[in-house]
Amino acid sequence: MAKTEDYYFILQVSSDASTQDIKASFRRLARQYHPDLNPNDLVAAEKFKLISQAYNVLCDTTKRRRYDRELAFGNQTTKTKNSASSSQDYYFKGVQKSQQRQYQRAIDYYSKAIELDGNFVEAYLKRCEMRYKLGDNQGVLEDCSRVLEIDGTVAKAHYYQGRARYRLGYTQSAIDSYTQAIYHENSYAQAYYYRGIAYRDLKDSLPAVEDLHTAAELFRLQGNHSAYRLTKKNIQGLNPKNWQINELFGWSGNLLTNVLTTLVIYLFNPGGGLLPAFARLEKQQAMEVGIIYAALTDFFFLIGIYMSFEEINFSWLELLLIGSVPFFSLIIIANLMRNLCRGSGGIEGDIFMVGAALIPLGLMTLILGFILSFSFNLLIIIMLIYGFCYSILTLYSGCTQLWNISETKAALIVPSMLIISGSLVYFALSTLVIST
Repeated sequence: MAKTEDYYFILQVSSDASTQDIKASFRRLARQYHPDLNPNDLVAAEKFKLISQAYNVLCDTTKRRRYDRELAFGNQTTKTKNSASSSQDYYFKGVQKSQQRQYQRAIDYYSKAIELDGNFVEAYLKRCEMRYKLGDNQGVLEDCSRVLEIDGTVAKAHYYQGRARYRLGYTQSAIDSYTQAIYHENSYAQAYYYRGIAYRDLKDSLPAVEDLHTAAELFRLQGNHSAYRLTKKNIQGLNPKNWQINELFGWSGNLLTNVLTTLVIYLFNPGGGLLPAFARLEKQQAMEVGIIYAALTDFFFLIGIYMSFEEINFSWLELLLIGSVPFFSLIIIANLMRNLCRGSGGIEGDIFMVGAALIPLGLMTLILGFILSFSFNLLIIIMLIYGFCYSILTLYSGCTQLWNISETKAALIVPSMLIISGSLVYFALSTLVIST
């Protein structure tokens, strides 16, 4: 935990806030700064990382108690209790104005907070951020220099110093600043990313690719898949010839790799593996994998039916059409539900989520085809429970993680999707039976 970070400031709650207040503030800020709602905005991604760190500490009783002791010790250097309180008031007003995108007003409040507390590092950093947004690069450098005078280990100050230097055309100096930021915080994904971009501008491809690969991996681990994709595109841009060859000759191999790797990541851990599995894919790749999963499910359904019943009145084509109804119906329903709930993401996420949710049902149908002939009733029940539970968990994880909607909404949406889709399957099957 960096000693200059005030997690109460970051989550915009008082130091005596309850756990419920902290959770409510985290949800509000997460919706504002989530990477899916701010694509290609690395500053928002950094904000999301900070509020996640703050939430993890303040919602854990033991961690919060230890943090409060450290914070109280650090606050012994403040001028007086009243002046600190006043500076915090101005700081919070600045935060409110920055949320309203009134950046100049926010700067004014941060400046007043700094007047009352000349060592208010967080206020300097916030003012630095606002000045960067307004293009005041000289002001950014001044604030960063002041922060580093107070505490030379503040990674964010080195980072913004690098951003301002880069804008002013001092690319090598920017690299030096990013390097200092990484030295003090070795998991600083944005610093790796922009140092890679700076190396690229200097035509130094080897360290550029190395930094971008590191940034991509950190973004993936953080669940920031929009920044991950942006970074991967920059890596591909550094190797255009290799990428073209890969597109011409390696498409099928890459697709198979994506299908198998993604399956291994999420299948037995839908709650914790679905988002990382999705994040490692480009948009087009996510759609391809989702469609392959749906096709495999349909194929497993067909084989399972033929193995389970000796006499079937339907052709294989009719069975394939019935098996495709869940996929297409769930895609349409998912798209409508996501837009209705104002969830993040796009059609690629819907296709991937639905395809991933159907695979357990397809495997269940295939396995049932093998065991039905032996009349193992208990095993049949077990397979049904596993298949449906894994599918439901996958849909639920997709709603909360890919769409970024609340757990309450997801708990209502998932059964609604299954009921509507199941009704459509029943209608299609009934129509087919009547017609034959």
